[in-house]
Amino acid sequence: MVSHRAFEELHIPEVTRPWMESFENPNRIRLTREYLSNLGILDNQNVKSFDCKPAIREDIVRVHSPYLFDVVDELSRLGYGEVGSSSFVVKDTFKAACLSAGGAITAVNEVKKGSVETAFALIRPPGHHAGVGHCEGLCYFNNCAVAVRWLQGKRNMKRILILDLDAHACDGTSQIFYTDPTVLVLSFHEYGMEAIERGWLEEIGSGEGEGYNINVPLPFGTWGNAYRWAFEQIFPDVLRDFKSEMLVVCFGFDTHYSDPVGNMNLQAEDYAQLTRIILQLGKEVCGGKIAFILEGGYSLLALPLSIGAVVSTILDTEIKYFDKISGGEKIPKIVRDVTQEIQNIKKQYL
Repeated sequence: MVSHRAFEELHIPEVTRPWMESFENPNRIRLTREYLSNLGILDNQNVKSFDCKPAIREDIVRVHSPYLFDVVDELSRLGYGEVGSSSFVVKDTFKAACLSAGGAITAVNEVKKGSVETAFALIRPPGHHAGVGHCEGLCYFNNCAVAVRWLQGKRNMKRILILDLDAHACDGTSQIFYTDPTVLVLSFHEYGMEAIERGWLEEIGSGEGEGYNINVPLPFGTWGNAYRWAFEQIFPDVLRDFKSEMLVVCFGFDTHYSDPVGNMNLQAEDYAQLTRIILQLGKEVCGGKIAFILEGGYSLLALPLSIGAVVSTILDTEIKYFDKISGGEKIPKIVRDVTQEIQNIKKQYL
């Protein structure tokens, strides 16, 4: 488990409206840590704890423009500013963003070193909307991308698969690796929230990276059984065909039915079942080298339950699920159609 107590104190957005910026706050980490502690997970003998160290400039600018790094730094020194849509800066935002990116680096490094087989980075703010030169959607530096480029630059890893399971498309991550065939980005997300949406089927990469960006846009209200069905149709073959050396899972829990930002209908047990599939396939393809990195998830009730489901599954321990609801027995035709289209696209490239 990779985290830091500072995540429970830093980067409290001072916004004048009760909108998305207020949802990404220290209570996400504090309440999750309390719940994991109450479950006995933090005291489990199989859990190793690692404190984050801040990512340095060299780490960040492997991915982002130096200009972006400096702007977030300077506005944090000023104490106030907006660096992108729904990305406000306060006095310690830069420190929190560097610490979050550093947490992702720590997670992949400990997996690569073999000190743990699987890591979970309990970090904030999230990162997957941050692109090469822009911040957006509560994100400042792209934690996952920084970690992947660190692995390639410092640990000589050649092929890495990024699996993004968030309510929203990982548009920043896709942009960063859009022409890169050494990093495959596979994103499962909702669609239809915005008139100018990103994360469509047609966004498959460009140049040498064509075919290495795969989007799975699922309709609003998708239930866990349909989500898992699509996941099982697509993820195993993609991971096997790409032959990734490590699997980096950007796990957002705003797909939970109670989340104030997302529009899906998943629940904690769905995350446990997805995790079982990921662990099984990861062991088969990349020797179990898996790093889970926290992205979204803004319900302060559902986020601890959801992360507890994932971490308990990693540890192979049983917990109770307190958020069970029924519904969504049939697989919608549109989910089947999207899945078939992606399988057709995959055949052309992998």
